[in-house]
Amino acid sequence: MLFFIIVLSIPVYIFCIWSLYEPEESFFFLSRWRFKEIPELSDIQIKLIKISSVITMILWTIIVIIVAIDAFTPDPPLPPSMS
Repeated sequence: MLFFIIVLSIPVYIFCIWSLYEPEESFFFLSRWRFKEIPELSDIQIKLIKISSVITMILWTIIVIIVAIDAFTPDPPLPPSMS
């Protein structure tokens, strides 16, 4: 499970960092074909994109840490049998 989360983390962090530095490009990623002229984003939309990318990176880091702790925590010993 830890390997899966780490591999999945790579595109998540790349997209979040990209949307932090290029919010307009990331907002129209894979949907630019729908517009003849690309609409302009307001300052509030750009701020929300940046804030959401930071929040996503923080939450994803917490998930990775929780999965890593769970992966490296030893299992409790089995109870002795009652026979």
